[in-house]
Order: sequence, then structure tokens, then C-alpha cells
Amino acid sequence: MIGYRISKEDLEKEINKQKKGWLTDAKKSWSDVKPVYMRLQGDSKCGYCERKLESEEFGKGEQAVDHFRPKNGLKAWDNASLPGVPVTTVPPDAKGYSALTYHPLNYVAACNPCNSILKRDFFPVAGAYHTDGDDPIALQAEELPYLIYPIGNFDENPEDLIRFNALSPCPVHAEGYCRNRALVTIAFFHLDDETKRKNLFRERALLISAFYPLLKANKTYLIQAYTSSSASHTNCLRSFKRVYENNPILAEQYAKAAEDWVVTNS
Repeated sequence: MIGYRISKEDLEKEINKQKKGWLTDAKKSWSDVKPVYMRLQGDSKCGYCERKLESEEFGKGEQAVDHFRPKNGLKAWDNASLPGVPVTTVPPDAKGYSALTYHPLNYVAACNPCNSILKRDFFPVAGAYHTDGDDPIALQAEELPYLIYPIGNFDENPEDLIRFNALSPCPVHAEGYCRNRALVTIAFFHLDDETKRKNLFRERALLISAFYPLLKANKTYLIQAYTSSSASHTNCLRSFKRVYENNPILAEQYAKAAEDWVVTNS
């Protein structure tokens, strides 16, 4: 997971370019502005798992507009896998964040598994729920959400919270809320589950196997391409590049493990 930095004003400009008058139109559909988020998120990447999806022309069917804070309802997320992370109880009368239904900073373009199967109507927080709120920026401090919002410039950069050790994501911070955010985001989207999300691991393993020789040969332009925001699994490869620069022996071990994973799981 990486961030896509953009101001609210610039995001609104892009929305108006895509669909003039959308922001003020009383009758509108979020699907009308889906291409804005597809383009913004690394030319059609899932905002959560970083899988590369089809282009704007052909990818609308495999990407959904996820309402980061659910618009219709709010369900309690089962944090049994993270018993040490306290999650606020969902209010029994919670109806969802209806005031954010058309807020441009409440959208993420996501693959169908991340959106329809995993995200759904869950939104775990550490603070107090304010489902009547109409400003995602203000809600950030009030609710202390565990999930990381990748768009805009008001939430933490995901790469400051999550990094990769070879194929597996892990927290950057050793303790506290920032660590818990990483743990919840990873568990929530099963980003470290090589059984249920086997294709994510296969893609990461293949990329590291191809990327390692490029680092050794110092293929600058290809290195930049593999680690650009438009590439698949950017966080994973940027993390691997840092390991290579700081500990080449460990990077070699990671590359060998990635190759072994491909062979074993092909």
C-alpha cells in the first residue's frame, strides 16, 4: 500500500474535468468519477493491495468505488486475530456515514476482493465513532481510524506505517497507534495471508526475482520503473531496494526466498 498525494482542491479539479458539475449536481453517481481515482492510483491499481488492474477503458468492471467510511451501514469487525489491539464497539444504532456519500475524500478505487469481500461495511477505529460527520479530515483526529486512507494529504503516508520484509508486510513502528494501524490494515485486507491471497504473494515473488538482478546491474531506468507509483506492489519493491542498499547479503537471501516461493507454489 502506498499513498497518492493530492490536495482536496486539485482532486476536485480533476473531478470537474472528468464530469463537469459533478460536485454540485444533486443527481450524480460515484461511478462517473471512478476513472479519476483509477488514474490517480498508479494508473489503475487497487488502493489497498496494490494489484495492477486493467486500464480505464477496460478496467471499470474489475474495480469498484469503495466508500472508505461506509455510506449505508456499519458492522463490527472481528479483531480476534489481533487481541492486543483495542477496537471501539460499533454503536447499535449506527447507520453509516450518509453525509460522506459523495465526498471526494471518501473514495478509493479498489479491486473487487478488497472491496466487496473484505472491506464491505467495516470500519474499525480506536477513537469515538462520529457517523454524522461530513468532513473526513476532521474525522481523522476524532475517530482515529485503523485503516489507512491512501488518497490526499491528510492521513499518514502508508509507507511510513507499513514496509515489507521480502514478501510479507509488517509494521514500521514498534508500538502505539501507528503500529496498530499497520497491523489492522494488514490483517483486514489479508495482505500477509499467502493462502487466501496467494496471487499477491506470487506477484511479489516474481517481481523481486526479476528486480534483484536489475539492482545488481544498476539498471537505473528499470529500477525507477519497478519502484514508481504506477508499478505493481510498489511498497514491496521499494522496501526491497532499501534492504539491498543497506544489507546486500540479506537482500540476496530475500531474492532466493522469493525464487523458492515461485518454484514451490507454481
